[in-house]
Amino acid sequence: MNTIPLPLPPLAEQGRIVAKLEELFSRLDAGVAAVRQSQQLLKRYRQSVLHAAVTGALTSAWRTAHPAPAETGAALLARIRAEKEHLVKAGKLRKEKQLPDVDDNEKPFPLPDGWSWFRMGNILLKLTDGTHHSPINTEKGDFKYITAKNIKQSGIKLSKLTFVNKETHDEIYSRCNPELGDVLYIKDGATTGIAAINMLAEPFSMLSSVALLKCSKEIINKYLHSVLSSSYFYNVMRDDMSGVAITRVTLKKLANALVQLPPLAEQAEIVAEVERRLSTIDALEQTLAAELKRAERLRQSLLHRAFTGRLVPQDATDEPAGELLARLREAAAPGPAKAKASRAKAAAAPVAGDAGEGKRRGRPRKGVADGAVAEVAETPLPVGTQTTLGF
Repeated sequence: MNTIPLPLPPLAEQGRIVAKLEELFSRLDAGVAAVRQSQQLLKRYRQSVLHAAVTGALTSAWRTAHPAPAETGAALLARIRAEKEHLVKAGKLRKEKQLPDVDDNEKPFPLPDGWSWFRMGNILLKLTDGTHHSPINTEKGDFKYITAKNIKQSGIKLSKLTFVNKETHDEIYSRCNPELGDVLYIKDGATTGIAAINMLAEPFSMLSSVALLKCSKEIINKYLHSVLSSSYFYNVMRDDMSGVAITRVTLKKLANALVQLPPLAEQAEIVAEVERRLSTIDALEQTLAAELKRAERLRQSLLHRAFTGRLVPQDATDEPAGELLARLREAAAPGPAKAKASRAKAAAAPVAGDAGEGKRRGRPRKGVADGAVAEVAETPLPVGTQTTLGF
């Protein structure tokens, strides 16, 4: 620390600097607090939009203007089953056991006419996860290796990405084959509940922390993404998560989770309304994040002005910092040296660490490199301000 030069203004100016910094920082802190409060309000508004979307409130006026043809949930489920059976016959899908229908006493809340509750496993073409054996992955390789850290609400984040070789990828992809438009869902760890739509038009491998959800033609992937991102589904999934070291949502729990489905045309309207509102929220969140960065730059700018003598005006009547420094040296000097420092007070050098000081004491100044004093002395500072390396 003794080798770091510090500007020392007169004591009275120090008081003015502190008072000004406290005033400006107080205003700056109030502004930052207001920005953070706005961020929290936007988060709540985002969840309000998603809640309205998956309960039918968002499209109540649309339903009035577009009465849907009467269709039961059973008819919708029958079409999804037919689609799955066709894919099974074509060898593109493995046949799986149908889960029980949803009983009335299981339904979390009432739905608008034309909507129905379904078990997730019954309406998806495929529900699986990535490899359960963490493979060797490196910074370079044949295929991207996606884990929970890469899954964000906005999509797949490709920073800090690793790769696996072709042999490893082929083994993983034979069971878990993410394709463009599929929905990905974090089911393990602290970030469980984050869903994303795959926008990568290339094969890649996944770890078991991420589930793969393939939608039927009767489900719009962006609508399902809204359901998975809603507070309703988030709370249901995170309730009683299993595991000790790492908590997780099992595929069985996901398959049995209840999902609400409106007719396909209303799903499209919900997606359009959600995107319109969330795009506005996204823009506002970016603006608020930029304001926080600007506030931090302003804070550093104020400190820089304070320590270069440009924050408050100088007063010619202030006691020079050199005299203050001389008193501090005298107070810090060992016994016999105090008398010597007192006699030398009138002729005290204006710069601490004067090259002659070390010679008078018969030893070099500890911690001060050769040439440091000359460098400090050349630093331009306001009148009355002293540069010190310690005393």
